[in-house]
Amino acid sequence: MNKEILREKIWEVLQGHSVEEVKTHLDNLHPSVTKEVLEGFSKEEILRILYIVAPEKRADLFTYFELPEQIEFLDMMDEKSILDLVTYLPYDETTDILLELPEDRHRAIFRMLAKKEREEILRLESYPEGTIGSIMTSDYAYLPPSLTASQAINKLRRDTSDPETMFYAYILDSNKHLLGVVSLKQLVLANSSGVVDDFMQKDIIALNARSPVRDAVIELEKSDLLALPVLDSQGRMAGIVTHDDIADVAKEETTDDFHRIAAAPGLASMNLKLISFPQLLMKRLPWLLALVFMNVFSGAGIAYFEDTIEAVVALVFFLPLLIDSGGNAGAQSATLIIRALAVGDVRMKDWFFFLRKEISIALTMGVVMGMGVSLVAAFRAPEVMVIVAMTMVCTVVVGSLIGMLLPFALTRLKLDPATASAPLITSLADISGVVIYFSIAKWYLGL
Repeated sequence: MNKEILREKIWEVLQGHSVEEVKTHLDNLHPSVTKEVLEGFSKEEILRILYIVAPEKRADLFTYFELPEQIEFLDMMDEKSILDLVTYLPYDETTDILLELPEDRHRAIFRMLAKKEREEILRLESYPEGTIGSIMTSDYAYLPPSLTASQAINKLRRDTSDPETMFYAYILDSNKHLLGVVSLKQLVLANSSGVVDDFMQKDIIALNARSPVRDAVIELEKSDLLALPVLDSQGRMAGIVTHDDIADVAKEETTDDFHRIAAAPGLASMNLKLISFPQLLMKRLPWLLALVFMNVFSGAGIAYFEDTIEAVVALVFFLPLLIDSGGNAGAQSATLIIRALAVGDVRMKDWFFFLRKEISIALTMGVVMGMGVSLVAAFRAPEVMVIVAMTMVCTVVVGSLIGMLLPFALTRLKLDPATASAPLITSLADISGVVIYFSIAKWYLGL
């Protein structure tokens, strides 16, 4: 059944027709496809369809909605319905949802959970936001090292109810210390009487639950594995992070960096279509308002050189061109460094290497751009041709160095380097550009 026909069938169900045919189709669809089918329906209508789907499928489908949408659904559900839903969700998903609920509903639903679920959720909630522990799941398959391959497979069939991933089984001792890992492929292909301890992989890449999430993104990308084990401070197995969790985190991290670069931080977890006018305003306005006052210094610089401007009015024609070039060079340099820091290609210790490299690159770019602007000046105002050429070289070099050094400085101060946003760098480059331009003009013209 194609999507349009299924949408029509869903509409008929919402009008009171039989649900059986639609239920059968939705239960057999991948949740991502079901979500596409439901696009265009209201939240109330989608919620009615969610109740039609089998409980496990309902939980899977629920995870494909953005967190703000999930909260909207939860606001329309009673506590019993929420409990039925979270019973089938991984612990990390349940923790994220409960943390977004009002305190009274959080407590009410938490009390209804089984003891084991409460303990796991409390453990996950104990890890600070932004750490690997806050995104890991404790739903993983594990084995003791003494089993044979045949016994291990039987144990996984018998004991593992619904792990986050079944690609790997982690080998633990009686104190939950990680000894090794075996893939499902290894178990299936191994001699049935072979002992797990003999063929398990003992050289393991493991993460620390207290480390930043970004470390997990880098390690999973380098190792090309589908999941990585996470250890607590005592070296015991705490959980795993899977490739899909990391993909979500990487997407959110990248989105947040883009928003910070645009001076609109805090929007990464929000759907731009769903965010309200006041929320969007408060996320975008503060930085821009702060930069307005910063740009007062540009005006002060122009006012200081008022006599120079009056003496050679032609200087004003080139002012926007020159300071914009410095800002553009700075924003370009900052974007490259911020991204390299984010993916781990560049470390804090590399700052001096990049300083030397940036000086030579910026100087070359400035000279080429200076030649270009001097040609314009030759026709428009020959008397300032040398001034604008020299200024172009200086502003491009200074703007590039500001853009390169600011992310390193913020990293040293334990701040997000993406805070070195394009508007901030542009404002700094504007201020320096004005001072450089008119200082060179005053010196060259002997004013």
